[in-house]
Amino acid sequence: MRRKETISIQPFDVSITDYSDSESYQVLWLKQGIGTVMIDLDEFAATPNTICFLTPERSVKISFTSKATGFILRFSKMFFQDLTREDLKIKEAALLSLSDPIPKIILSPKIADRVHEIAEMIDELCASEIPNKEAAVASLLKTLLIYCDSNCNIRLNGTSNQNKIRLVTTYKELVAKHFTNVHQVNEYANMMNISPKYLNQVVREILGVTAKAVIIEQLMIKARHDLKFSNQSIKEIAFDLGFSEPFHFSNFFKREFGFSPTEFRHI
Repeated sequence: MRRKETISIQPFDVSITDYSDSESYQVLWLKQGIGTVMIDLDEFAATPNTICFLTPERSVKISFTSKATGFILRFSKMFFQDLTREDLKIKEAALLSLSDPIPKIILSPKIADRVHEIAEMIDELCASEIPNKEAAVASLLKTLLIYCDSNCNIRLNGTSNQNKIRLVTTYKELVAKHFTNVHQVNEYANMMNISPKYLNQVVREILGVTAKAVIIEQLMIKARHDLKFSNQSIKEIAFDLGFSEPFHFSNFFKREFGFSPTEFRHI
């Protein structure tokens, strides 16, 4: 494979249904507008923000329900070998291994945003003449794999209960929308007309973490971003995140991260 074809990224084309590729590893980012996906003999409905990791020679057929958003990232076997010879951890490389079941993940809404941003950066690099661009792309791909390994993503497998997956997906979408002013699991359970106990039980079953951990993840992502990349005071950040007093935010942040917000700003 020629150097310029070592890695490529392109949006889905609804006129094409067969995305099989015998030569390349593929990452399918099914953001919206996807109906069903059949990988070899495994057919499943594509929940928004689903991402799949495919080894070469997989049969891939996709049906679209509307104007699709998402992309397909392809890279050569040699590129993958170079990637794994460097510092790609086994845990991350497992997403691109030959073993079954095929890794299929529903991304947390905030992580989905990050993955989309990484895809845009990869696309920009692929179209550029920047020296050593493949090393930069490899770094971005490793970052993408790390994001996909988050405990707050939903890992799909053959035993996953679709009703429970939909429930957890709804919960995560509600948290992404309301986490700055709703911090309690019971409030989300009320929105969903289920008990907090059942919500926590299903989140644990599907994600392997508590329902509270999903809220904390969103708060920490936002808090760390604002502390590093905004000029807001700690008091302003605390109030924006729904804390009634700055010291409550400081105690929360130090408990979860090990540093106070002031210490973190100076790291």
